[in-house]
Amino acid sequence: MYKSLAYATFLLGISVPSQALTLQKYLSFVSDNHPEILALDATTGQYGADIQYADGAYDAKLDHNSFSRVAGYYDGLQASQKFSKPLEAYNAEIFSEYRISHGDFPVYEQQYATLSGGEASLGVKLSLLKGRDTDKNRTAMASARLKYKMWSEEAKLAQSEFYYSAILAYLDWVESVSYYNKIEQLVEAGVNRQDGIKRRVAEGDIAEIELLEFETRLLERQVTLLSAERKVQANIQKLRYYMHSNASLNDIQNAPSSDATNMTWPIAFKNVMHAEVSSNHPALAAKAYEMQELKQKMRLATVDLLPKLDVEAKLARDIGSGPTSLQDTEAKIGLYFSMPFERSQAKAKKSRTQFEINALEQKTNALQQSIDAKLQERLINLTYAKRLHNMQKKQVVLSRQLFEREQRQFEFGSSDFFMLNNREVDAFQADLKALTARINVFREELAIMKLNAQLDHEFIQHTLL
Repeated sequence: MYKSLAYATFLLGISVPSQALTLQKYLSFVSDNHPEILALDATTGQYGADIQYADGAYDAKLDHNSFSRVAGYYDGLQASQKFSKPLEAYNAEIFSEYRISHGDFPVYEQQYATLSGGEASLGVKLSLLKGRDTDKNRTAMASARLKYKMWSEEAKLAQSEFYYSAILAYLDWVESVSYYNKIEQLVEAGVNRQDGIKRRVAEGDIAEIELLEFETRLLERQVTLLSAERKVQANIQKLRYYMHSNASLNDIQNAPSSDATNMTWPIAFKNVMHAEVSSNHPALAAKAYEMQELKQKMRLATVDLLPKLDVEAKLARDIGSGPTSLQDTEAKIGLYFSMPFERSQAKAKKSRTQFEINALEQKTNALQQSIDAKLQERLINLTYAKRLHNMQKKQVVLSRQLFEREQRQFEFGSSDFFMLNNREVDAFQADLKALTARINVFREELAIMKLNAQLDHEFIQHTLL
């Protein structure tokens, strides 16, 4: 199939890649702006925007307020501008204000009156109990940053899952192409042998039924070849998805595959294959960040049980001419106190958060045990896969020796086609089993890397250097 496709491509004037589609070359296509990776990056941007939104609670602001009496006995008008800046410490707020008024005000609005040049003031507000150590805004800021870190770990898991599927598709393709090539060799050997058998039948050396038997077996091989070609085409479609728009169908079909018998992992892959779950495993790290977020909620719930005691200090000075009572510098200190007696909601919130912490601790323990158990299972599978591959290689050697001896006996006339075909099929099946066993070793090693979440985008990029 690949020879005929390459020849047809040459006739059409299409350039044919001369390099094999190695794993590293394949990954260079996969990692180049694939939609799934870009979607993860976009989600990361959303969490970054959440941090900016939470920080916005401490943005400075400018307020303007004014009014004018357009009718009535009094003609007073007033305008004020206030600059304020919230601070994280002590839930504080610093502010400065300038206001000016003109005209007469009724006695119940004398607070608006200023000297002719207006009044300038500055002050500060502080929380002494509830809201002093933390509040909703500070908790929201900490939560946004922890969620960003948590998503970063979850993104590594998603990336590792994506590249695992992509590499698994590559292994399937290599296996199917190698399988196809071996069957193609078996069919070519049968076709080359067909003329000799026809000649021997014509000469009367063997019965005609043996030719019929041969042609039946040859047709079976051709059917198997067609089935193998279908499987190759199906795997090519998988590769096209992961390679995205970076390679056309012709590029994949015409590129020779890496031989499964000579395929090896890149050095970077070998360095991360180990038998222990890292303490920095993204799934466990995400749970750790989630625990920190719950502890922030618990801290806020504890603070909410306290009474509210706020203090405000303000200095004001009028400028210009006017009533004597407004000419001195004013200093004000105000207190605000509030305490609900039962505090049922705050207690319920704290209790619920504690249960959430307890639940997360157990989920984290279960996750740790699950990862450990799955890793040990994969290590056992890998051990048996390697042993099976070694045994299959020995079986290949023995099956080939039996076929070669049977072939010599057939040429000397001391064996029949039935035995020769059986020996050839046995040798072919041994080759296929050894091929599958070798690919299964790669699959188990790949599963271990995926289980340890090593196949993230950064690691793949490092592999390509």
